[in-house]
Amino acid sequence: MSEFVFKRVDSCSNPLIDLVFIHGLTGDANETWMCAKTKTFWPLWLSSDPGRIAIYTLGYSASMFDRWFKKEMDIFERSTAVLDYWAGLGLGNRPIAIVAHSLGGLLIKVLLRTAVDSSDQDYVRVGNATQLVIFLGTPHTGSYLAEVLSVIPGASKHVSFLANDTGFLQDLNHFYRRYAEQRRATLATRAYYEKYSTKSVTVVSRESADPGVVGVEPVPVDKDHISLCKPEGENDAIYLGIKRHVVKIVSAASEAERAVSVSDGEYVKPHESDRRDLLQKLIDAGREHEYTFANEAQNRFARRFIGSGLLTAAKDDHERLLGEVETRFVTHVFHALICKDRPDSEVREALQSQIVDALSSRKVGGTTFSAKDIVSALYYLTEQCYIRWDNPG
Repeated sequence: MSEFVFKRVDSCSNPLIDLVFIHGLTGDANETWMCAKTKTFWPLWLSSDPGRIAIYTLGYSASMFDRWFKKEMDIFERSTAVLDYWAGLGLGNRPIAIVAHSLGGLLIKVLLRTAVDSSDQDYVRVGNATQLVIFLGTPHTGSYLAEVLSVIPGASKHVSFLANDTGFLQDLNHFYRRYAEQRRATLATRAYYEKYSTKSVTVVSRESADPGVVGVEPVPVDKDHISLCKPEGENDAIYLGIKRHVVKIVSAASEAERAVSVSDGEYVKPHESDRRDLLQKLIDAGREHEYTFANEAQNRFARRFIGSGLLTAAKDDHERLLGEVETRFVTHVFHALICKDRPDSEVREALQSQIVDALSSRKVGGTTFSAKDIVSALYYLTEQCYIRWDNPG
């Protein structure tokens, strides 16, 4: 396998979450996740119960022997390539759950670290959207099998990482422990490990399988390292464990969806008139240099307006603000200036005097909004397709 494979395997038309399965050393995007008895792709069981899940499988090269490793990306390159691909596909707009076997667990930890350290807001969004990570036989602090393989001539660097003699595992584990603690309210971590040996070697011990996250107790499973990710049926312990945790994420997403639908105001859902994304709107208006600031601003407003459960009075005031911003923008900026191709200096002056200064100098409903709030509202309305910055003619 020269490149990674990332494919969606379900047919759900209205998913609430994205669920990604990531294999381990010498694994395969399909074979790793085959039911031991029926040889069916068992992640699809989740498509009907609990349902409303977009199910993906990631396949990548992770060879045991160095002669193959030389042709492959290392784990750092691979994680960046996968993260960039996910961002390109738009992952991060829904909650993300990860089920990772062996080396796949290390890959997702490196990916999350890359997302955290990135200045790319699409990368950051993928990281923030990740709400569940389930590790299956992932070595967080060392691995007996890797220690055995490390003395085999030609063992690849993938195996060296698992052997922990490079300090890689320890450093990555310290990161993830801190990261999980910082996100303890929004990220669930679970870990399972095998009790049976593979060719007389226990691949991942209980100690190694422990991610060190407060409140997370590694769960032993009566399987070996290979069969750990191959449940024999829907009553198999490992499947029931995975399903239980995935159901929690789906249920939370379902509740959030209901809350939005119940409290839907005029500005909660995007307008249908202009479906360009924020970046494209700004590019078309010659304002692409504003994108990073604009995206952060509209996300900040959206989190407060939609995601944080504003009380009715406060939410009403935010809707009033959006209504006034839209009306003033359309009247004093869009029709008066943008549609007449007036210079940008006049547009900026009108934005400041007719919108920012006018609305920040008084209460809207019972709330006083800052200039920063009003600018954020402008970009939120742009993202939601209620206003545009380019001349349609």
